[in-house]
Amino acid sequence: METAPKPGRDIPPKKDKLPTKKKRPRRYWEEETTPTAAAASPGPPPNKKRNRELRPQKPKNTHIPKKSPVSKKPQIVKKPRERRDAEPPRSLSGAQDPFPGPAPVSVEVAQKFRCIDKSKKLPHSKSKTRSRLEVAEAEEEEISVKAARSELLLAEEPGFLEGEDGEDTAKIRQADIVEAVDIASAAKHFDLNLRQFGPYRLNYSQTGRHLAFGGRRGHVAALDWVTKKLMCEINVMEAVRDIRFLHSEALLAVAQNRWLHIYDNQGIELHCIRRCDRVTRLEFLPFHFLLATSSETGFLTYLDVSVGKIVAALNARAGRLDVMTQNPYNAVIHLGHSNGTVSLWSPAMKEPLAKILCHRGGVRAVAVDSTGAAEPNFDGLESNPYRSRKQRQEWEVKALLEKVPAELICLDPRALAEVDVISLEQAKKERIERLGYDPESKAPFQPKPKLKGRSSTASLVKRKRKVMDEEHRDKVRQSLEQQPQKQEKAAKPMGARPSALDRFVR
Repeated sequence: METAPKPGRDIPPKKDKLPTKKKRPRRYWEEETTPTAAAASPGPPPNKKRNRELRPQKPKNTHIPKKSPVSKKPQIVKKPRERRDAEPPRSLSGAQDPFPGPAPVSVEVAQKFRCIDKSKKLPHSKSKTRSRLEVAEAEEEEISVKAARSELLLAEEPGFLEGEDGEDTAKIRQADIVEAVDIASAAKHFDLNLRQFGPYRLNYSQTGRHLAFGGRRGHVAALDWVTKKLMCEINVMEAVRDIRFLHSEALLAVAQNRWLHIYDNQGIELHCIRRCDRVTRLEFLPFHFLLATSSETGFLTYLDVSVGKIVAALNARAGRLDVMTQNPYNAVIHLGHSNGTVSLWSPAMKEPLAKILCHRGGVRAVAVDSTGAAEPNFDGLESNPYRSRKQRQEWEVKALLEKVPAELICLDPRALAEVDVISLEQAKKERIERLGYDPESKAPFQPKPKLKGRSSTASLVKRKRKVMDEEHRDKVRQSLEQQPQKQEKAAKPMGARPSALDRFVR
């Protein structure tokens, strides 16, 4: 009698289910992927041989021409095709950007930051000059667009003082201004009670953080008005007529009763300039490193503080000079005289650039409009009030390298970038008369490049110079051959000089 087989002896055991891999959790920055039909149903691994059979095979006995390594035609790089159904870029959270691309900039806002006038073009500009101008215009346009975009970050606007109807703004007190402004601005207000050695002359540094003042009775001091830290305080024991910071807060110029003295920020005297005597007013030109002084004797002196030399000493011929200021737009010095006139001076001219008649009572003050004064959004690269000692040293070196020559001071600084066409044409005529021919009448010779490394830069320059020398010899030879003919024409004897008695000769 047959018995049923016991489980586990003859019957093969059931196969266990294939182990399934755990699905990796999807992160919030990854896109959600839908499983495809092939991925949904697990199947056998793909057969490589079958895939090879499905691929199109090339015929064996076909001749494929080889491409030469050096092709005569220029190779054109094919641009990848852009997908029409390309989706806009997604952010880390997976959401689409509603404003793709850079923010648009209006033409009016970008026009404020442009300095190059494209309407004006150089006459007879060469191709090299034209290409450089195009590159400069492209860079300037890109910079103006960036500046227009960054203007959105400048939340503050320049402040101004506006009185009520019929109110005189000269009668508004400092206490009234402190009550009207915000808390941050009101916290910067401070009082200095200096009643013993006055009256005082004040001056702020270029960064606007340091304050220097000098009294008529010899009191000289400098401080950081933000932290109220005193830098130095001395008494020079003689009258102080004016005081000025130089290119940085580390140097201080003081016009004392007799001579001009230079001090550092510790109150140590560094120089005593005796050529500048009886100085009444001081002005410093930061981009030219020039210290302008006016004296009792009527002289306007320009001192270059970078080398310690006097650039110019001009006699205004108007007596004592007590009124002086500078125009920050063009660095022209304005002098006020007792006869009611204001004269404009630059170190390159021995005579004033212009004279303006104000009134007969004499000029007591000269005010120059400065727009670089109530700007809250300062340029940190130009004048940073929070710079360290190392940053100040680096800025000083760069400023010395970019120093503007004193000869470039003029009424209209934009005229420096223009071309003097009349002088250019006159110089061209003089050159033609000196050489005997016009070197620009014919296009310059351009040698053709040779193969096998014989067209190096040095060989091209030698061939070009050789052709130029040959042309120059031919033209000089022709001019020498024409000289005898001109001399013969000039040496021909003229007829006898006519006389008044020739009319009686028959």
